[in-house]
Amino acid sequence: MGALLSALVLAQFSTDVFENEAAFEKVETTGGVTVSKRTIKNSVFWEYRAVAETTLNVDQLCVALYEWGTRGGDGVGVILNKVLTDGENLRVVYTQISQPIVANRDYALTVIRERPTEATCRVRFRTTNDLAPKMPDGFVRMEKLWGEWRMEPTEKGAKVTYTMFSDPAGAVPAFLVHGPTQKATRESIGLGLEKARKFVDGTYVPGASKEKK
Repeated sequence: MGALLSALVLAQFSTDVFENEAAFEKVETTGGVTVSKRTIKNSVFWEYRAVAETTLNVDQLCVALYEWGTRGGDGVGVILNKVLTDGENLRVVYTQISQPIVANRDYALTVIRERPTEATCRVRFRTTNDLAPKMPDGFVRMEKLWGEWRMEPTEKGAKVTYTMFSDPAGAVPAFLVHGPTQKATRESIGLGLEKARKFVDGTYVPGASKEKK
């Protein structure tokens, strides 16, 4: 990525949305995944967090989750995934998703990978829709979506924390969104860890049409 384009993208990637001081409230623990939620100022929707542990190490996860999250195209509800701007630690991705009940949605995400310390890794993402292509007919563009993958070492591998806030846009009642978003958060961390293990094993290439058996 050229220096000018990189600076332009980073300028749009304000991190203020990640500085929420509200406490998380635990809502469930299922299959080794603990899901919590917290309020977002001026929003009727919740921010969700899922935490799980894995025997994969931080270095492995830092590569695998970044690659899957930007190139995979097989996340929960994803029907189209296209890398618009490619970089070693910064990518812009255009995504279309299909969800029950509501119209299809689309958005562009800027995804940034960082190593806050030598032992940890963080992959943050948020919408930057001025970098998106023209919205297709019949779609609704999501303007408020952000989150992160945070990886920290443990004695047996790593603890992975996945945080996600999603405002579906359009006239969608909050009560129709809370349950599916909580479920999608739990499923996303499980799917991410599954794909990461297959990536490390060499049986999965993000963006490829098939996985090796």
